[in-house]
Amino acid sequence: MSHVRQLDLILTIGVAVVIGVLGALDVVGPAVTGGATLTTLGLLALNSLHGRSAVLSLTRSVRELGDHVGDRAGADRLLAPSTSGLDVDLDEAHDVRIVGVTLARTVRNHYALLQERLAAGASVRIALIAPRPATVAEAARRSTIPDHPEIFEHRLRTTLDLLETLATETASTPGRLEVRLLDFVPAFGLIGIDADATGGRLRVEIYSHRCGTPEPTLPLHAGRDVHWFRHFTGEFERVWAAGRRHDRTAQPAR
Repeated sequence: MSHVRQLDLILTIGVAVVIGVLGALDVVGPAVTGGATLTTLGLLALNSLHGRSAVLSLTRSVRELGDHVGDRAGADRLLAPSTSGLDVDLDEAHDVRIVGVTLARTVRNHYALLQERLAAGASVRIALIAPRPATVAEAARRSTIPDHPEIFEHRLRTTLDLLETLATETASTPGRLEVRLLDFVPAFGLIGIDADATGGRLRVEIYSHRCGTPEPTLPLHAGRDVHWFRHFTGEFERVWAAGRRHDRTAQPAR
């Protein structure tokens, strides 16, 4: 339809030019020239009116789309149930950052890939709660099961055993594994992939107050979600700075 309108406009301009030339050469009279001029101006005005209407319609459509994607998109379009990192791709990662409570499923799910990345020279930093009665009890209270801290003790012991084994198996690799223990329960979980790179990615888990249920997760990309990406990378560094080194996973400086 737009091609037809463009052709109409071109023909109208062409006729106007021809009539103007013929008038200048006295081939046609002033009445013909004046009539053709008024007709051309009318057609141009109609075409301009149509163009303005099209712009207004496009503006309205863009506004409605913005409302739908923004206000009406809802959390279901942004959040997804946690998979304990199963859907996070570590295959080419050079910098891996992980923080959580016990990280039992996360470390188990990614153990082989973490081993591969360390062998390839990657940096892996992991922070989780310390195996102290007060910290474990806090985790149980946060999950509204204050009478069952042993659940977190068991999960934490399993994770620490895996991390100690991982440290031993990768001690001679070019990569570096660092583990820090927290004397508090972090407010969120996070897996970061190459967070300092332009293609960096984060997967943030929003912890709830239930035990054993999938947490809502929020994917963030360095180039797309600049503000919140910086916020959570900064949060990781603050958590990391507050932790203390887990001696059983400590590796010599390279």
